[in-house]
Amino acid sequence: KLGVCIASNGPGVANILPGVACENAEGNRILLITSSRRNAITYPDRGGAYQYFNQVGVIKPMAKWSGCADSFARVPELLRRALRMCWKGRPGVVHLDVPENVMNGKHKLEGFPPPRNYRLTEPIQPSPVLVDRAAHLLASAKLPMIHVGSGIIHSGAYDELMRLAELLHAPVTTSWSGRGVFPETSELAWPMVLIKAVNALRNAADLVLCIGSRLGETDWWGKAPNWAPPGQQKLIQVDIDEDILGMNRPAELPILGDAKVFLQLLLQKLEGMTGGMNKQERRAKVAALAKEKDKGRAKLDENLTDRTAPFKSAHVGVICRQFFDDEDIVVFDGGNTAVWGNFYHQINAPNTQLSTPHFGHLGAGIGQALGAAVAKPGKKVYCIIGDGAMGFHPQEIETAVRNKLNV
Repeated sequence: KLGVCIASNGPGVANILPGVACENAEGNRILLITSSRRNAITYPDRGGAYQYFNQVGVIKPMAKWSGCADSFARVPELLRRALRMCWKGRPGVVHLDVPENVMNGKHKLEGFPPPRNYRLTEPIQPSPVLVDRAAHLLASAKLPMIHVGSGIIHSGAYDELMRLAELLHAPVTTSWSGRGVFPETSELAWPMVLIKAVNALRNAADLVLCIGSRLGETDWWGKAPNWAPPGQQKLIQVDIDEDILGMNRPAELPILGDAKVFLQLLLQKLEGMTGGMNKQERRAKVAALAKEKDKGRAKLDENLTDRTAPFKSAHVGVICRQFFDDEDIVVFDGGNTAVWGNFYHQINAPNTQLSTPHFGHLGAGIGQALGAAVAKPGKKVYCIIGDGAMGFHPQEIETAVRNKLNV
């Protein structure tokens, strides 16, 4: 859903810029509304205007879209344009700047159309022909694997992903932002923190189904030696953003479509197909590759045998996992703190972990934790934080107390 935030002209907008950069990088759907000084002295600056800088010009390269409504008559039109861009392709930040004389004026709005009248409101339907081709490629592969990103979270396709992995007996890897979309207790889960095991799997698979992921830097851009070269490994890539398809690695089958809709259609095809899948051979290959996964986890867990004081940070994530339920919400904030948290805290339920995996943004964790407490009032929320991150927003402790957010 859409998040909305506001900032007042000049210093207010300057202070919100880190949030614009972070939320756009994370791919979160945000509308930012800012005020600016009156028309007569801005865009361009008349010279020495108080609390003014070119807010649209600065935000435009940081966001999906940025514009200024220089009259009330243009507010509805530009708001529609901003929201249309916000729902187009990969989610991100859009920005509408409104001068103070428009913001403080008295105007009458003659109605505003419902979303279906100016932007896409239904999930993008993938081509049935391409879904059929994907089903046949997956059924005939010797060892298919699935790689997923935050597109699974945005579409809520957790159950469909689980059904597909089990149907194909295909191992699953995720991007950092996709952590938790697939339970890390599953025999088919290859957690990102087990780097050698993940690289071995990605070199052994003859077919990759990539859903809702750009195959970015922490996925090694889908390139050798962390993945098998394209000549030895086919790629099916599914995304709602056409620009992402085949961007970092050539795709045998690029498919434009919503992750959940695609998975539902694919499951229908595969469940209706008989034979063709050599699951016995796949099971043997997966079991052999899992030995590297077990070795990697055992090597990491050697840190847990150290019981000296002061204790190693590795213990924090493990103890939290023992204390809190799988459905409770964990937030990782801070540089090394987030690293320790990710490597020693298992994620077993979908959409129960928050961080800034694309940006590594210090200080976002407290706000994320309070937001999670509002969104999930029946769940415990805990934030593993440090590395200077707490120093950015200690005043939010007062926000938590005032709103009875027991984080």
